[in-house]
Amino acid sequence: MTRLFTLLFALLYVGLQNVTAQTILDFETPATNTSFQYFGSSIDGQLTQTIANPNPTGLNTSATVLEFKKPAGAQTWGGGFSNPNPSKSVNLINSTTISIKVHFDHIGNLTLKLENAADGGANWVQTVANTKVGEWEILTFNVALPSIEGPNMPAAGHIYNTITLFTDFGVSPTADQVSYIDDIKVDEAITCNTILNFEDPATSTTFQFFGSSIDGQLSSTIANPNPTGLNTSATVLEFKKPANSQTWAGAFSNPNAATPVNLLTGGLIKIKFHTDHPGNLVLKLEGAQDGAPNWALQVDNNVINEWVELTFDPSLPSFEGPNMPAIGHVYNTITLFSDFGQAFTSDQKYYIDEIQVCTAGSIPTADVTFKLDMNQFGGTFTQAFVSGTFNNFSGFANPLLDADGDKVYETTLNLPVGLYEYKFTLDNWAQQEQFSPTTTCTKTTIDGANVFVNRKLALSGNTTIGPICYNSCYGCGDAVKITVNLGMNSNTPDPGGVYLAGGGDFGPPGGRFKMNDVDGDGVFSIQIERPRGFSTFYDFANGACPDYSCKENLDGQSCAVPTNYNDRWLSAVQQDTVINTCFASCATNTNCTNGTAILVNSNNWMTLQPSLATDAVQLGFATTVVGAVNIHVFDASGKLVLSETAKGVSDQYSINVANLTNGFYFVLVQTADKAASGRFVKQD
Repeated sequence: MTRLFTLLFALLYVGLQNVTAQTILDFETPATNTSFQYFGSSIDGQLTQTIANPNPTGLNTSATVLEFKKPAGAQTWGGGFSNPNPSKSVNLINSTTISIKVHFDHIGNLTLKLENAADGGANWVQTVANTKVGEWEILTFNVALPSIEGPNMPAAGHIYNTITLFTDFGVSPTADQVSYIDDIKVDEAITCNTILNFEDPATSTTFQFFGSSIDGQLSSTIANPNPTGLNTSATVLEFKKPANSQTWAGAFSNPNAATPVNLLTGGLIKIKFHTDHPGNLVLKLEGAQDGAPNWALQVDNNVINEWVELTFDPSLPSFEGPNMPAIGHVYNTITLFSDFGQAFTSDQKYYIDEIQVCTAGSIPTADVTFKLDMNQFGGTFTQAFVSGTFNNFSGFANPLLDADGDKVYETTLNLPVGLYEYKFTLDNWAQQEQFSPTTTCTKTTIDGANVFVNRKLALSGNTTIGPICYNSCYGCGDAVKITVNLGMNSNTPDPGGVYLAGGGDFGPPGGRFKMNDVDGDGVFSIQIERPRGFSTFYDFANGACPDYSCKENLDGQSCAVPTNYNDRWLSAVQQDTVINTCFASCATNTNCTNGTAILVNSNNWMTLQPSLATDAVQLGFATTVVGAVNIHVFDASGKLVLSETAKGVSDQYSINVANLTNGFYFVLVQTADKAASGRFVKQD
């Protein structure tokens, strides 16, 4: 009777676990305490303090809490990162939410950023608004939601070492702010359903090998070769990859497991894995009961000679076409590939155990409304559709309707939160949007000889997209096309490519802004679409050098901005524009026949006073200014905060800075033949 009760309890425990909370920081003991180092404000480098709870009532009567400051004039992104990191990492392998107690004296928000994932996963950021003033409340962060920063991945399934906090992210306060933080906890509510553990007939099966010299043979269940650490079970699956196997060699369940892989309510798939070398494991799910496409995902592994638990997130798109997630489907067949994509000259052996589906509650859904503006479309069509990973890129599944006849077509879909790709199509793929990889709202996927450029969507809550113009990232009339033509000025083009780079928009050389010389005339070109009024720093690079070592040298030339790495500056673009210039030259044509360097020095052509300003700064010119003066003011992050054009300037000009927030600024001044820059600090 005792044995039967034990077995029944064990089976019950497999299918049900209780809600638990793991404390990361409660600021009460050395093991659950740390400090945060401030950045982005006048207290840069200082550390936070743990103080007596200023209001030990209601939800939080603990003795000590974290005091968190944001001084007046702090950058909008000012915050603090854990230094040292907490002794206990933020383990989200089996977690649904993170809860944090906060005490604010105003309505604002708390932003949580998780960094330095143990498995190299992307950083994760979410913002939650507070709702109470002068009392403690609990803010909850759903780790299944995509990060608000690229690459917009969820945090679930990863372990993070560093916690970064921001109070009132996006706001620069005019007065010092002090908030209080306590009890940072990881909440776990996990239900794990065992598919295979290779211990008894109900949870065991064999796998049939393919793609190698043991084609058709079945796997064996053996005694656990290393019953330590994460896995002390008695028996495990022995998995082989013989010498000279195909890179895609693997094995499929035969017969299928008695329990199918049920992902109707989402969850995470966990597999225990043991290998003697770094590599990867690919899980492929096939034979969906509703006819859904197969799903495959690769997880890398660097743990050797001990058991590790690998986590596969079915909310991610399959790495095989049609790149759909697995959530919402039930699969019968499990296929495994060890070291997918790799070939070996010797036999390889692996061990696999405990394949489970662990759910942490259902994946939330959200409404997304697509609005497509066809007013500038020059062709003809009968019906517009939205086609994406959410409908297997169907050309007819989700039509858009124009109920009021204004040529703006729309539809609303309810989708699980997550990452999607899509585009607008016409008449069942008779026509479709065509994008360049330089388009801001798109994602580029290369599959062999095929290049797919689709719109991207990180869905975390109810949202409306548009009205957006067909084949554009912006509303009709809201965008400009900027064409850049670059002569090489006697420089031999690097085999790695010629790039538009720099500023806050184009990034390091070697990215997606590669310029092309299609007709072989020695002039490299690129066209980008940006919002009307777009302005930025930029430069050119001859080669793919992330360290900017192959960047052009404009030192001392009129188009260079000394205070921003001698980059070029593109003033606000109001209409379709063509830029003709040359590498390492301020020439205004691609023949490189003009643009003689003009040495510019703010000390002998322009002065800026005072360096500590409250209401205005004065520009002084050593020579009479000819033509218009373009003036641009940037904050410490490089963001353009003020821009104006003055005409008829003699030797002085005043800039009103009274409305700027306190902080550091630099000024760029340009005329037709000169440029200069200066700096000042604004304070009340």
